[in-house]
Amino acid sequence: MMARRILICLHDFSRGGTERVAIGLASQWVAAGRTVSILCGSSEGGLRDAVDRHVKIIKLNPPVKRGPLSRLRLGRAMGKRLTTLRPDAIFLPGNYHAPLANGLRAGDPQVVIGLKISNPPLPQGVPFGEKLFRRATRGVSGFAAMNSGLTHQLEALLPGRDIVTLYDPVYVRPGTAKPPQARAHEILWIGRLEPQKDPLLALKTMAALGGDYFLTMLGEGSLQRKVERSIAALDLTDRVQLVGHVPEIEPYLAAADALLITSHYEGGPAVAVEALAQGVPVVGTDCSFLLQDLLRIEEAGRIVSSREPVALASALAAVCDRPHSLEALQALTAPFEPQTCAQAYLDWFDRLMADG
Repeated sequence: MMARRILICLHDFSRGGTERVAIGLASQWVAAGRTVSILCGSSEGGLRDAVDRHVKIIKLNPPVKRGPLSRLRLGRAMGKRLTTLRPDAIFLPGNYHAPLANGLRAGDPQVVIGLKISNPPLPQGVPFGEKLFRRATRGVSGFAAMNSGLTHQLEALLPGRDIVTLYDPVYVRPGTAKPPQARAHEILWIGRLEPQKDPLLALKTMAALGGDYFLTMLGEGSLQRKVERSIAALDLTDRVQLVGHVPEIEPYLAAADALLITSHYEGGPAVAVEALAQGVPVVGTDCSFLLQDLLRIEEAGRIVSSREPVALASALAAVCDRPHSLEALQALTAPFEPQTCAQAYLDWFDRLMADG
């Protein structure tokens, strides 16, 4: 059996990572010959213009905007539309949209509902989290975890349920040989200047590294003033360049010896895939299961369990001095190729239909 008609359910077109991925997958699924529609509670958000022109957008009327308990109302409202839309498969693109599942199931007891798990299913500090998650996802036909670590968590939480590992697509331009370096060791940091990304740890790491290492930071955010003050306080003015937002990161990756990731947590840092595709090894905190799937050879970099600047500095020094092969690093990114990822999702939808 084939899922010919795929419905993606979105609250709106906010510029979130899961929304971006869903819109990218929709384009690939259309190219593969499937009919794809997006059912949304509201057309607000900056990503609406990124939707492929062959993907139909259906907005609820009256709209359901984000707010307290809005996802429960959204699921019920969307469920009422299924009798006319008649999709073969419904795709919920991340944990945020999980509360839609039971309302959709009430609207169509037979339809396949696939939920992507993009973050740990049980956030810390949520009372009765296991029971709530199981109840909220009773209507889900199958779960697609975006890395193997999340798969293991789901298998322990939901024994007997259909769970697979499916990577998010990452759109990269294959790298080439690096240009001659003007400076000894170039480190690159990319991310929002927010507490989750911990840019201040990157600065402390640079202070621990010493004078032969230079850091370029790409990104903006609420910590910008604090970052600027820390650069001055740590006497890093000559060794740290704070660039801000850039439209393309490839030129910066081409000049880098290593990518530094200092986040406290990440669903899946796509920038690590982009770096490896350009032949740039990665040094990161133990912030994402995806890094464990990705950095499978020593040439690819290191995951540092400690958040001590000295430990990260030591890892960076070792990685920068170690020779590596562009071809070997690019091979690690093959599972994230967009067409490969999109087809894996289609195969999963088709199997869920056949099993149903």
